[in-house]
Amino acid sequence: MRVTVTVEDQQYEIEIEQNPFEGSIQSVKLDGKNIPVKIADDWNGQYSKNLILGDKSYEVEFELDANDMPTMILTGGQAVRVHVDFPGKGKLKRPELAGISGSSDQVRAPLPGKVIGVKVVEGQEVAAGNILVLLEAMKMENELHSPRDGKIREILVKEGDGVELDQVLINLE
Repeated sequence: MRVTVTVEDQQYEIEIEQNPFEGSIQSVKLDGKNIPVKIADDWNGQYSKNLILGDKSYEVEFELDANDMPTMILTGGQAVRVHVDFPGKGKLKRPELAGISGSSDQVRAPLPGKVIGVKVVEGQEVAAGNILVLLEAMKMENELHSPRDGKIREILVKEGDGVELDQVLINLE
């Protein structure tokens, strides 16, 4: 995924091979150069993060917006305003808001990709957390789970289908 990050007045084009909601990012590409990245929680996992870029380590804190995207980065006693933009950002929903968990009657694609497996059939009873669809996105396999107990009313995709961000894949009753 290509991401545009604006730090103060400087704009950077960064390539990330992983969805930010799907685990830890291992590297980014900046100006065509791979940079190893590691983000580790502080000792109790609540306040600051240790951001390791290449061989340099920074203790950072983030101010986040409603979609958990950073708006301010604080490090070394300085605060820097940032803006992150990428295709589909306007439709971005955290996974739990995109029909992956909660009480929704729909399971939606949390990102664009290709259906590589449908693990249920129409009429099947499912429990919250059951795997319903396998979606390949950004070279990673993503399991989409049932948001609640229920019955599969309608399956709108099949293996091999391409899907768009926020597309309805399955309806529950």
